[in-house]
Amino acid sequence: MSIHRTLVERLPDIPRWVEVRDLLLAGEGEILSLEIENDLALVLFDHESPCVFLVGDISETAFDIALAAVRSAQADVVAPLGDQARLIAALPGWTHDRLIVHTLNRPDRLPADRDGQVEWVDLNELRRHDLPADLLQELEDGGARGPIAAVRVDGRPVSFCYAGSQTEAWWDIAVDTLEPHRRKGYAGLCVAHLIRHMQAQGRYPVWQALQENPASWRLAEKLGFVPIDELVMFEAPQD
Repeated sequence: MSIHRTLVERLPDIPRWVEVRDLLLAGEGEILSLEIENDLALVLFDHESPCVFLVGDISETAFDIALAAVRSAQADVVAPLGDQARLIAALPGWTHDRLIVHTLNRPDRLPADRDGQVEWVDLNELRRHDLPADLLQELEDGGARGPIAAVRVDGRPVSFCYAGSQTEAWWDIAVDTLEPHRRKGYAGLCVAHLIRHMQAQGRYPVWQALQENPASWRLAEKLGFVPIDELVMFEAPQD
């Protein structure tokens, strides 16, 4: 049995670890440090993001290993709140914020697509449209692993929702709308469409939003999500 599969069996399938478990299930992510004698303590490095995830009560040695990778790759960090103080001291120049984890408590608030505005889009279609490069890359990554729900305006897809990460029971909502088409309800329609699709597969949504991004967590609240957990996220300095 691979070490990634062993860790999948040790790490509980709960909303806060949806990204970590997604990496482990795919056999991805470099394990920089691992302690499993008692409670699981793990440092996992996702080179693609790049992002380093701290899981559990990691030792000072493991923390130093994590810091070396973070500094070398100018990576982001996602960690339990208990690690916030020592990360602040160790990473001057990195910005940090609380990452609020939400789950769906009021599905009755999800909008109904009575006019049939939401459809599935494939990557070939998206490549034909003049989308921002960073958004297209995110959609390429998400669409390679699952469906993308979209609203079109005048034939052009302008709002999107896909699963950023998936585990056996959970999936992480990724949603975006082109600037001229925001605040028109399109994002909520896309989210609701994908929620219903994923629920039929036995997976339930997780909405993660930085505390300093009220547009995200207010939309989550509007759609019936409630905060159930918090992590801390450090973002690397921008060039």
